[in-house]
Amino acid sequence: MNRVTQFIIGLIAIALALGAGFYGRNLYLKEVSTYQVPVPVNAIPSYTILRADLFQMREMPRTMESLPYYQSIQDLDGMISAVPLPAGLPIAQVNAVPVAQFRLAEAEYEVLSIPVEPVSAVGGQIRIGERVNLYQVSPEKTDAINSDNPVNKQPEFTIDLIAGSVLVVDVRNAQGVAAETGQKSDGNSTFNSSPQTEQVQILTLAVKPEAVDDILNAVANAKKQGGLLWTTLATP
Repeated sequence: MNRVTQFIIGLIAIALALGAGFYGRNLYLKEVSTYQVPVPVNAIPSYTILRADLFQMREMPRTMESLPYYQSIQDLDGMISAVPLPAGLPIAQVNAVPVAQFRLAEAEYEVLSIPVEPVSAVGGQIRIGERVNLYQVSPEKTDAINSDNPVNKQPEFTIDLIAGSVLVVDVRNAQGVAAETGQKSDGNSTFNSSPQTEQVQILTLAVKPEAVDDILNAVANAKKQGGLLWTTLATP
């Protein structure tokens, strides 16, 4: 074997060794090395407006870098904690959100929840993002003295629109757990065959402040005076 051949083989061996070393270094950095992520200095309760001084940087495995955790203290500043944040642990992005997003509605709206019965609320099929009309159905008051009161006379009712085109921002079952209603199928007109897991019995609505009294009065009337609160899907 002449010197030229030996020299070429040597160059190839050196290149392979460098390549293997570079690959091994990258693999080591990816799998073994660490980097810093923000963690709470102390446990942070739910619904806390987050500030930079509540956090410190802590070494974590670099494998977490691609996971949905906050990567810098600046990203957390001004957020609100949606759940309790334990001390010393990285913060998942779903657990700290912008204040406007956490509130469910824009600042000019009040957010309130009302109880509904599935039979009077589109069969419990109301979903987040839809708009609803709220009606109050009340029995008409009659004069017991002046009325001829025929035995077979049908009772009469008044129907009043309490609030129209109200945005639904959340739906819950009777226990306050997020309700999952049937989703529309590809045919757009029928629901799929999978059963409904929970019926909607609590609607959370974003309403103008001036409509709050009327809605709460309708709810109270339905509870105490024999009235009925009926919910329909608003027209587009």
